[in-house]
Amino acid sequence: MLRLALSLVSSLQAGARLKDTLERSIRQAAIVVAAIVVLLFAAGFGMAAACHALVENGFSAPAAAGLIAGVLALIGIVLLFIGLRKSRPRQPDFVNAPAEGLALVDQSLNKAMKQVGPLTLLAVAFAVGVLASRRR
Repeated sequence: MLRLALSLVSSLQAGARLKDTLERSIRQAAIVVAAIVVLLFAAGFGMAAACHALVENGFSAPAAAGLIAGVLALIGIVLLFIGLRKSRPRQPDFVNAPAEGLALVDQSLNKAMKQVGPLTLLAVAFAVGVLASRRR
């Protein structure tokens, strides 16, 4: 009965954590969407200002719009090529492999020493050494 009650409380806590995580994710998504909308409006006003500046400097309205469209198309193509570029698979680093292996062994020994104690580990290593030397 107690186990059932504890599992129910645990599942309710998990549900509450899931609800909090979902609410936080929705809030972050709403902020990102609002930021994107504001950035799009800013880009639109910037392009309109650039078009007016080009018209005031002697370009005709269609020429200014075409120049801005061409620059935006060029930026889009460059971004497209950057996004579609295939990344090369990472080559293994054979120079650092021995050091990484020794670090893993050191971590394993430290973990074993914390679990069983240094004297017990030393006794086991001594016993393995004695048994290994007798087989030769």
